[in-house]
Amino acid sequence: MKGSVGFLWIAFAVGFANVLAGCAGDGAAATALPPPVQRMIDDGAAPPDDLVEVWVCRVPVTTTAPLYGDLPLRQPLDPAVIVEQIGSRVADYWRTVSGGRYELSFAVGGVVDLTDDEDDADCLAHALDRSGPTATVVLAVADAEHADGQVGGRGSQGNAPNCDGCAAAATRRGASIGASDFHPDWGPIPLLDLIEHELGHTLGLPHSGDGTSADEAYTSDLDVMSNSAAPRTVDPARRDGPSTLAINLLDLGWLDVDDVVALDRADGDEVEVELAPVTADDDVEGARLVVLAVDEHRVLTVEYRTPTGFDDHLPESGIAVHLVDDADGTAIERSQTPVHAARPPFTDLLGPGGSLTTNGWTIDVVEVGATARLAIVPTDR
Repeated sequence: MKGSVGFLWIAFAVGFANVLAGCAGDGAAATALPPPVQRMIDDGAAPPDDLVEVWVCRVPVTTTAPLYGDLPLRQPLDPAVIVEQIGSRVADYWRTVSGGRYELSFAVGGVVDLTDDEDDADCLAHALDRSGPTATVVLAVADAEHADGQVGGRGSQGNAPNCDGCAAAATRRGASIGASDFHPDWGPIPLLDLIEHELGHTLGLPHSGDGTSADEAYTSDLDVMSNSAAPRTVDPARRDGPSTLAINLLDLGWLDVDDVVALDRADGDEVEVELAPVTADDDVEGARLVVLAVDEHRVLTVEYRTPTGFDDHLPESGIAVHLVDDADGTAIERSQTPVHAARPPFTDLLGPGGSLTTNGWTIDVVEVGATARLAIVPTDR
């Protein structure tokens, strides 16, 4: 990393130690976080709360929009009913994922009638234009299903990121989905994971997976911002998505910098780290995230995932490692590629005795229990 001095550990968590070889004298210099991580933090935290206004868009049966194809079904959707169906559940999901740092509330918007050539972008634009002054996010739901091969939904942070209390009509923060998740066959509670996914985009979260194009962006079962339906493949009754990556929590201000250990390759010594699950209770000692500097635009992130809560679809506890790269800087703010496993769905986590060498680092998993003990050492590229 340019400008770094030795290896470093940033903002020790209270009670966190276990930094062994290479740390004699506890004299390592604390410097800036790796550039990609610092840029995330400099962008600011998520707002503490949002009011999501729900709108329904009626798609004419004569539509020519490719998004809806020739599908004839139209769901009798009502914004008030949607708020009742999803409001408390989606709010509970984000409250839990954020560790109580983010509160959602939902309000009834209205109904938009689309013309034959209008699609989800027009649906959301009309809803945003008509949204109330207190709505900070708009969720627009079409009464038509999206055709096979088309995107399931869209979400955008709009043009005023992290603007606390700013009206959605001005910022253009919003999400749109089709009617498939509200099909009566799902029962009284519709599918929630896609809604949670698209609302994640309104917070500025990117996709994670083994590619950065739309076709390759949903390959990971570890993140609501990838395959949000992953838990349902294990338990068909599940409606919520999985949790999200620790780097996303840090980005949004839901993970304290005090809980992050940052290391640089400039010092060649091995460091031993005690890593707690990011969702662990406060009384569990250990950092929640390790970031390993690679270069100006890339870091490795190391986190401990356990099959509990929204991650109960995971087969077993283990270490997930992602290569985070913000060099693109265009439509995709950063790519987040799993590197701990060779192929999707990336639930084959590193367990005891597991080892990974990548991007100038070797990560050895010494022990896994209430916390995971890791030995991390810089290596040649």
